[in-house]
Amino acid sequence: MQEKLNKKVEDTMRSLDGIDQASPDPFFFTRLEARMLRDRGAWDKISSFVARPIVAFACICLVILINALVIFSSTGSQKASNLQSNELATVDEYTQISSTLYEFVNTNP
Repeated sequence: MQEKLNKKVEDTMRSLDGIDQASPDPFFFTRLEARMLRDRGAWDKISSFVARPIVAFACICLVILINALVIFSSTGSQKASNLQSNELATVDEYTQISSTLYEFVNTNP
């Protein structure tokens, strides 16, 4: 058993004998340097600025703040008289609808 294990380890070690260090393709560094020195356009600058996490987080917080201001300002500006008139209109509408449901039409002549 030990001999089989030693043979497998030696075979594995011999399979690694022909391995060389990996090297990049020709002109890789030239293309990389050209890409790094390339003049970026306006859209690239804008997209890289907006893609920053702090900018995205600030935009989300701004939207939430605006929504909260709209919700709180709309509930605080209504007066009691407006609420009563709205409630009365709802009751009147309900009364009209429910009264028509109980009116029977005589279908026999």
